[in-house]
Amino acid sequence: MAFLFVGCFDLLFYENLAEQSVFSGSPGRVFFRIVLFLILSFVVGAIDVIFTICPLADFLQMIGRRSEKYVHKRISVILMKSYAISHVLFIIPYAVALYSGVDWTQVGPVSAQQIRMLYAALATLMPILPFIQLGVLYRTISIRTRIQPFGKLILICAAYFWMQLSGSVVVFVEGLAYSLLLG
Repeated sequence: MAFLFVGCFDLLFYENLAEQSVFSGSPGRVFFRIVLFLILSFVVGAIDVIFTICPLADFLQMIGRRSEKYVHKRISVILMKSYAISHVLFIIPYAVALYSGVDWTQVGPVSAQQIRMLYAALATLMPILPFIQLGVLYRTISIRTRIQPFGKLILICAAYFWMQLSGSVVVFVEGLAYSLLLG
């Protein structure tokens, strides 16, 4: 279920599906696109979750063995669930940014005050959301392990850099899945 949730999130917020008319046409075509969307969502979500979390969980277990501290046996599954749940933080800001119908490149001093305020809120919130996501992972690690704070700090720094690398791979896979969905 986590794979499907993360994959749906990834594909729904890759491009504006309503503008691309992905789910329009005959009923047979719409049904086919919905089934294809769900299959691609599962595949993209599995790639996203597994390739992001499994190396981090292995690194966490290595730190636990080296420091002889307790690490939950199923930490990889626990971190995968935590990573999937952390995507909930992104839903509202990404939905507003992508599906609001506002051309954010044209927002300026002559734009309506509500649009400027929304733009300011999004421009402030969206860059810090990945760090909040790391905070969710840190909290999970803190609860499920007895690793010392220095080991957790090393792991979170490694998680930040790994998530940056795996994120670019996931964006590439999202692009491939999106082109299959449109084609």
